[in-house]
Amino acid sequence: MPTATFLPGYRKAVVPSGTTILDAARAAGLPMNVVCGGQGKCGKCLVFIKDGTVSFDIEDCRRFFSNNEIASGACLACRATIVGDVRVEVPAESLIQEQKILVEIPGMKEVPLKPAVWKYEVHLTPPSLDDTTPDLARLLEGIEGQEGPPPNRIYAPLEVLCYLPQVLRRSGWHVTGTVALVPGGYRLLNVDEGDTTGRLYGAAVDLGTTTVVAYIRSLTDGRVLATASNYNRQISCGEDILSRVNFARKSGLSRLQQLAAESINESLKSASDAGGIDLEEIFEVVIAGNTVMTHLLLGIDPSYMIAEPYIPVVRRMLSTAAGRIGIAAHRNAGVYTFPAVSNFIGGDIIADILASGMADRDEVSLMVDIGTNFEAVLGNRDWMLSCAGAAGPALEGGEVLFGMRANPGAIERVRVDAGTLTPSYSTINGIRPRGICGSGLIDLIAELIRACVIDRTGQINLEIDNPRIRRGPYHPEFVVAWKKETSIGKDIVITENDIRNLIMSKAAIHGACMTLLDAAGLTPRDIGRIYFSGAFGNYLNKENAITIGLIPEVPLERVENIGNGAIAGANIALVNRERRKALDGIALRITYIELNTEPSFMDRYTSSCFLPHTDLALFPHVQQMLEACRARQG
Repeated sequence: MPTATFLPGYRKAVVPSGTTILDAARAAGLPMNVVCGGQGKCGKCLVFIKDGTVSFDIEDCRRFFSNNEIASGACLACRATIVGDVRVEVPAESLIQEQKILVEIPGMKEVPLKPAVWKYEVHLTPPSLDDTTPDLARLLEGIEGQEGPPPNRIYAPLEVLCYLPQVLRRSGWHVTGTVALVPGGYRLLNVDEGDTTGRLYGAAVDLGTTTVVAYIRSLTDGRVLATASNYNRQISCGEDILSRVNFARKSGLSRLQQLAAESINESLKSASDAGGIDLEEIFEVVIAGNTVMTHLLLGIDPSYMIAEPYIPVVRRMLSTAAGRIGIAAHRNAGVYTFPAVSNFIGGDIIADILASGMADRDEVSLMVDIGTNFEAVLGNRDWMLSCAGAAGPALEGGEVLFGMRANPGAIERVRVDAGTLTPSYSTINGIRPRGICGSGLIDLIAELIRACVIDRTGQINLEIDNPRIRRGPYHPEFVVAWKKETSIGKDIVITENDIRNLIMSKAAIHGACMTLLDAAGLTPRDIGRIYFSGAFGNYLNKENAITIGLIPEVPLERVENIGNGAIAGANIALVNRERRKALDGIALRITYIELNTEPSFMDRYTSSCFLPHTDLALFPHVQQMLEACRARQG
């Protein structure tokens, strides 16, 4: 079989002939940047063939390369297949790099500390011929004496019983017992020598498709002691959910389970090191993730979720011991996963709802979580409707010529001077620009329509006499940054084709929101609040989101970014057992609407394929801005 050698690190993989360079790179342990999931649409997996033979149709992908790159052997890793031994140079920008991962929880409300695990320090009377109470009964009676649960409600696992007599006698009968509230009663998790009541910790985890975020909290006072984040190692088995489910179907389930646990453990270890915490003293872990991620973590086959009738194995909240699934905490620590509504509305969305508080209020709220896919929930304490769909990769930088993830060098904020058309921008980490991420793209589209550079269909006005507006090799384009300003040696532009892709992405989201309103018999005027969740939503300019028609127009003070709602919800469930107990009830109140079978969705989507919409009456403030634009043009 051919050997693929990847430069500059000389990593190698032996693969069958016909394997894509992308799959070979993954086999060699290289985290390739494939926003579109390997469909040849984003052009982000650029590599150079230095030696050897590959099969690649350069004409099909010429739009992604300069003439110099083509002369240097450029190809897309996802479209080039290996014929024989090959040496491949992988540029740094073609690898997944440090991403701007949202760890903070902006505006998280104060939640009463009511954990589900406690420590009890006890001083026991040693046994004697006059008092032959067994060791376990003696300990449990001591715990009850410290206002703990009654002995007949506490289950003691065999593992604890095996070391209990030694610990009691070594400590001089001064020990600390750790007890957790579990389904059906209480469980004795651990017994320590002496007083360890001050060292009781829990972890909240957001298990995302791309990233993992972990918080470690004290369960004695609720303080956040440390946070950490990293990439989900499952990326090596597939960029998106569908590819991972297919990997699981090909005898890869155990590998995906292992990688999910390793990804969580990497964050837990980083956080515990930063906080000076022993992982063995983490006695509870609460994890929010989408339905597929939860199944994979628990080693449950997710295959049937991607075929009709799209049914998950389980939807309710589940719990298991950390040691059973390889989580780096005390082996008896309880691991809790959020419930789901459907295969598309998972525990991460339930966590969003918990973080927003929308399930506790009378007013109607709309919550939108945007990534490669989007989820939307409309409702209040009495009812909720939900839907999900493909936002398309454009909002994450895919299918946009110079689009990129939120990595260092990504333009994340843009303003355009309406007179000179000179952009001002900021990049992640403040370095020279390499491309534009989702929040920057939303800003840019809004600014271009305000400056009358584009019309409501996204067409660039080539009649404007300005060097930034020009005919590109394939489409008209607007220059955001001249090549002398960038770190890639190219002008960074946005093309008409990019704008159309972005319009289609935003139309899917707005169309879904309007479909939920239709189903509830409501209009945008009835929305009390709109919540953006997730990293994308947190960095999004809400005025610009309304300007382009990403969400219904409401007064700006009603739009709120709740940040990483998944990790916020996981933190709430960790520190408050009553809120956690309510999660299944929240999930059961949500009705899922399948957009593909909803007759009104396609009409709503089509109407939203304009900036901001075909019906400007739905966007009165944007209509005023457009009228001012036309007046300036004469």
